[in-house]
Amino acid sequence: MNYRKILVEYGKKLLDKKLVEGTSGNISLRGEDEDTFYITPSGMDYLEITERDIVKINSNGIPYDKSQKPSSEFRLHLEIYKNYPNYKAIVHTHSPFATAFSVSRKKIPLILIEMEPFLGGEINVAPFYKAGSVEVSKSVIPYLSNANSCLMANHGVVCCGSDIKSAFLSAEYVEDAAKIYYYSLNIGDPKIIG
Repeated sequence: MNYRKILVEYGKKLLDKKLVEGTSGNISLRGEDEDTFYITPSGMDYLEITERDIVKINSNGIPYDKSQKPSSEFRLHLEIYKNYPNYKAIVHTHSPFATAFSVSRKKIPLILIEMEPFLGGEINVAPFYKAGSVEVSKSVIPYLSNANSCLMANHGVVCCGSDIKSAFLSAEYVEDAAKIYYYSLNIGDPKIIG
């Protein structure tokens, strides 16, 4: 498997689907063994990232190539992988509708039939901590026990999957649910499933 090629490809898809802007967000994959992970680099435009820019890190976040700098959120990814061995891919977005709910610190309840099979149910909001901190990486862990995604207060969304395709699909579904919930709140009295 060409982990680097996959991350370059999906980085462009994140931008194309408007799930990130500029250099925001990040994506990662669990590598070929327990001490290897691949993650997008810090502060690079997704359109400019090449395979050689993808950072290979160990479980302590140390790059194999010391000249490279992983995403500032590498701790978030590693903490999730440590706590949820079933996840092989993580997508962290700043998609506008879902992030608006994270800023308002309001969960996205179970409003669509797709949310149960694809996301695991409602999407809750993890507490606010400084971006890139150990605290923010630990804060999301309880919120991923039932759903594969959660909002990060005043920050964005983190979505996990058994592969990059499922993690990316979850990111799309979270944004879709957030958008529909936003519109339904403006229409008035959205109905929750269950």
